[in-house]
Amino acid sequence: MNDNLDQLISRRSMLRRGSCAALGVAGIGSQLLTGRAIAAALDGAMFNDYRALVCVFLFGGNDSGNTLIPIDGGNQNHADYVAQRSNLAIPLAKLGATTISPQNTSGRRFALHPSLTGVKSLFDQGNAALIANVGTLLQPTTKAQYTNGSVPVPNQLFAHNIQQEQWQLSRPDATDGFGWGGRLADMLQANGTNPNATVSMNISIAGTNQFLSGRNVNSYVLGTEGPPGIDGNFERAFFDMIGAANDPNQPNRNAMVKSVNDITQRALTSNQLVEGILSSSSQITHAPPPGNELAAQLQTVARLIEQGQNGLSHNRQIFFVAIGGFDNHDGLVGPNGAGGPHAGLMTAVDQALMYFWNALGQIGKRDNVTTFTASDFGRTFRSNGNGSDHGWGAHHLVMGGSQVRGNRLYGSFNNIAVDGPDDTGLGRFIPTTSVDQYGFELARWMGVPVSEIATVFPNISRFLDPSNAATHLGFMA
Repeated sequence: MNDNLDQLISRRSMLRRGSCAALGVAGIGSQLLTGRAIAAALDGAMFNDYRALVCVFLFGGNDSGNTLIPIDGGNQNHADYVAQRSNLAIPLAKLGATTISPQNTSGRRFALHPSLTGVKSLFDQGNAALIANVGTLLQPTTKAQYTNGSVPVPNQLFAHNIQQEQWQLSRPDATDGFGWGGRLADMLQANGTNPNATVSMNISIAGTNQFLSGRNVNSYVLGTEGPPGIDGNFERAFFDMIGAANDPNQPNRNAMVKSVNDITQRALTSNQLVEGILSSSSQITHAPPPGNELAAQLQTVARLIEQGQNGLSHNRQIFFVAIGGFDNHDGLVGPNGAGGPHAGLMTAVDQALMYFWNALGQIGKRDNVTTFTASDFGRTFRSNGNGSDHGWGAHHLVMGGSQVRGNRLYGSFNNIAVDGPDDTGLGRFIPTTSVDQYGFELARWMGVPVSEIATVFPNISRFLDPSNAATHLGFMA
C-alpha cells in the first residue's frame, strides 16, 4: 500500500498548500472546508483499511544483554557473553527452550531470555522480529567519533528522564516537545484520516507522555478501568479557566467561554463513547493474567481496537502502554543466573504480549496491529557486582501478523566486547540503529509517504535515503 500512496498524498498536499497561499488569512475558514473536501476525495481509498500501532514502553532501561543472547558465531558466542557478563550471565543450559535461528543470520543462533517462551514461539512462526542495538542518535556515530567528540551526541545519554523523552521524541535536538507518535498522528489527520472521529486517534493507557503529543493531535488518556474521573488538579485548573472566562476584564473572554464549552462537551462525549465501548459485549473471551498490569492495559487496547472502526470511527490508532521496574542496579539475576527481578519482568512482558496476541486473534486484527517495544536505554554489559547500570543501545521486539517480516534479526548486532569497537565504556554500546530508523518503518506501514516522512522524522536523511528501499531496515511488509 505504502509506495502507491506517495503521488496521491503529494498531490493532496500541493493542493492544500496552493489554496492556503491563494486565500490568505481571510479565507482560512473556507479553505479548511475545501481542504477537507480535497482530502476526502483523494484519501478516501487510502485509509479505509484499519491499522494500529501499540508502543510498549519498558520504563527504567531494559537489560537487553540478557534479553537477546548470542549462542554461536565467530568470536561473539555464548562463551564470550559469559566472559563479559560474569555473574550476570545466564547459563547455556537454561537457554535451550528459547534458542532461535533467525532466517537472515547465516545459521548464527541466539537465545531470548528464558522467560520469553511465548515470544520465542511467535518469532519461530514469523510473527515477531528483533531489531538490534537501537538507541537515540543525532547522526551515525563511531567509537572514534564519540571519543574525539567530532560528532554531536544526545545530551545526558544515561539519564532516565532525558532518554525516555528523547526516545519518545526521536529527536535529541528537539525543543518543541512533540513526540514521533504525535507527529505521525498530525500527518495522518492532515491527510484526512478519521474525519468523523470525536476521540483522539492517540490513546494512552499509561498516563500522559510525550510520545503521543502532537501539534494538532493530543492523546486521550484513560486507565484499565476506563476514562478517569475529574481529579482535584483538573478540577482546579478547569474552574480557574471558567473564572477567567467570566472575568469582564478578560480581553479574550468570549473566546475563552467558547473554549470552556467546547472542551467540556468534547470530554463528556469522548468519555461516554469510550465507557460504552468498554462496557459492551466483546469477542475477547479470556481475562488477562491476574496481577499483570501490562496485560490489563493491553486488554483495554484490544477492546478499543475491536471497536476502532465501528465504535470510534478510527481507521488509524496509536496506543501507548507501559511497565516499569527495569532499573535493575541490584539483583538483576538470581543465583547461577536463574530467576531474579529481571526474569519476573520478562515473564510479565511475555504473558502480556501473548495475552494481547490471543485477543487480537479473537477479534481478527493480527494483520492490522503492530506492537513494538521501547525503553529508556540498554544497560551496561559489564556487571556492577550485582546488577547493571545505565547504558545506551538496546535490542527491541516488533510483533504482528503478515505485515511483519518475522523470524529475522534486523540491524547490526553489536560487538559485545567491553572496551571493544562498539563500547563507550563498561559495555555502553553505541547504537547501530537510530530511533528514527526504527520508527520510520512503522510510520511507513501506517501510510505516511516517503515524500512527507521528514515531517515525522526530520533527521531521517542522516540515517537512510527514504526513497531507496535498499537503505531501509525492512522489517515491515
